[in-house]
Amino acid sequence: MAFEFSPELAKICGIHVGDGYLRNDGKRAELDISGNTEEKEYYDLHVKKLFKNALDIDIICRFFQPRNTYGFVVRNKKIIEFMHTLGFPYGNKSTIVKIPNWISESTDKEIITRFLRGLFDTDGCVHFWKRNSGKYGKFKKNHHYYPIIKFGTVSKELYNQVKKILEKLEFGKIGQYIYKPKNINENIRYVLTLYGPNKIDKFFKLIGSKNPVKLSRVQLWNKLGYCPANTTLKQRLEMLKNPV
Repeated sequence: MAFEFSPELAKICGIHVGDGYLRNDGKRAELDISGNTEEKEYYDLHVKKLFKNALDIDIICRFFQPRNTYGFVVRNKKIIEFMHTLGFPYGNKSTIVKIPNWISESTDKEIITRFLRGLFDTDGCVHFWKRNSGKYGKFKKNHHYYPIIKFGTVSKELYNQVKKILEKLEFGKIGQYIYKPKNINENIRYVLTLYGPNKIDKFFKLIGSKNPVKLSRVQLWNKLGYCPANTTLKQRLEMLKNPV
C-alpha cells in the first residue's frame, strides 16, 4: 500500500497533531483521533471522507464515553507504521510533536495551508473580545466583536514551525507569548495569535475551516458584527438561520 503525499494527507497530519495519538506497544497498534462531542458532524461528514480519499480506509466514528469525546480508532498496521515514518512518535507526543519535514519544507502553498487547516480545526481556536474599559462605544463594550485566532502548544518546536509558516504566508505581526504555569508538574505553553478582522478574513480565505464548531462562530460574526460568548453550536446555527 503506497500513500500519496497530497494536500489531503497534509490535512490528516494537521488533525493528528491536534487531536491524535499513535500507539504501538507490542500489544496494540492504533491511531486514535477524537475531539469535542460537538464536532460529531465534522468527523462524520468531513474526516471520514478525508481518510477514505487519502489513506483508502473506511473509518467508523463513535462516542468515547469515558473521556466524553467523539472520533475513531484505526488499527491498520500499515497506516500506523506509515504515520510513524512521517515522524510522529508512539505514545505521548504533546511536548515533542512537530510538523513532518515534507510539509514544513514544502514550497507548495496548498500543502502547508491544508496542514494548518487540519491543525486549526482540531486544536486551534477562534474567539471574540469585548472592551470592558477605555474610550469605546456601547456596542464594543457590550458585544464580543473583536476576533482572535489562537494556536497553543506545549511543543516548542511545533510553536516555532507554525510561526514560520504564518510568516511565510505573510500574516504580518503575530502575537506570541509563553505561559509558565505555577504548578511545576504542568508544561510551559507556547501561544501564537492573529488579531483583528483583517487577519481573520485572510486566514479564512487562505486556510479556511471545515469544522462547523469554529466556522459557525466566524459566520455569526460576519452576519451580526459580533459572536455571543458561551453559545453552543446548535444555538449558533439557529441564530444563523434567523434574519438580521
